[in-house]
Amino acid sequence: MSITRTARRTRAEIAVSIAALAAGSLILTACGGSDGSSDRASKLDGTYYIKDVNGTSELGQLVVKGNAVSHHEYTCDGVYEKPGVTSTGEFNKDQSQIIWTVAGEDSRNKRTGSEPVSTSDTSISISGSPYVRDDSDAGKALLGGFKAECQK
Repeated sequence: MSITRTARRTRAEIAVSIAALAAGSLILTACGGSDGSSDRASKLDGTYYIKDVNGTSELGQLVVKGNAVSHHEYTCDGVYEKPGVTSTGEFNKDQSQIIWTVAGEDSRNKRTGSEPVSTSDTSISISGSPYVRDDSDAGKALLGGFKAECQK
């Protein structure tokens, strides 16, 4: 009879231990942080511009929403209308590259494959070409200058 009580007690202790381990692992999983990529992406959300994109006199616009990226090119006649060239892509996990998933149909489009990226608070550089945030001083000056040239 004492063996039966010992076996029951041992099984009960094992069950309690397993339950405690399971609860502990759930708590640790819930407290675990993310890899930070979505935090970095949300900080980059916005609209960025570059003048003379791809060696043309066109305005390049980069729109970032999370990890999704769209790139548009505008002529003077098309600013804030339908862009002449559009490409879409996404950042890789560590945001060191943009992987272009849909290239625009225009033959001038050079947005294919992947390109290296570096970022700061006010700019995103793609393959060494800096796009400045639209609400930064540099972005406001760039847009103002482009609009002035278009009005000539």
